[in-house]
Amino acid sequence: MPGSSRRRWRPARWPPIRDPELAGQTVVSELISFEIRALTRADAPAWRLLRLESLTNHPEAFASSHEEFSLLDVDAVAERIPPVGGDDVLFGVFADGVLGGCAGFARDTGLKLRHKGLMWGVYLRSALRGQGVGEALIDRVVEHARGRVEVLRCAVNPENIGARKLYLSRGFEVYGREPRALRTGGRDHDDELLALILPNG
Repeated sequence: MPGSSRRRWRPARWPPIRDPELAGQTVVSELISFEIRALTRADAPAWRLLRLESLTNHPEAFASSHEEFSLLDVDAVAERIPPVGGDDVLFGVFADGVLGGCAGFARDTGLKLRHKGLMWGVYLRSALRGQGVGEALIDRVVEHARGRVEVLRCAVNPENIGARKLYLSRGFEVYGREPRALRTGGRDHDDELLALILPNG
């Protein structure tokens, strides 16, 4: 893909990536080669399957439910993918051409809120975990947010040790806790609220 580049993965940092978002970033780690790029509406069928998988495997991690999302056809799912080139974006991770992870960014609206943004919908298939892919995906979102917002927020179930550790390793800090944020399977789950300050926003 034009604009793609191949880099050696360095766990300590992630090199800046420039727009346009469709210019994918190919990364080679010691174990796996993968590409991170903005999803387009043409990716809706693959993202729909991935999203349903995440809602099935980890219902306590997402506000959406499998039951509700499964009612959306491909066209409706495509409408949820932000157009490429704007502030909002949904990134996808591709390994061997297959979508295996995603993470979104949404900028708050309103004059008093536009300095803040939200990282949402983070999911990575288990086969890609522990190989630097998650770090690269979060850093891709952070790099996109930098220059657009000054505060990047996210939420995590405190029992999700892996995700919590990942976010903290990328500089996010816990600033609060929402009790009983989600109720699923007859059980309530708290959310930890995290923020990353981006002074160059």
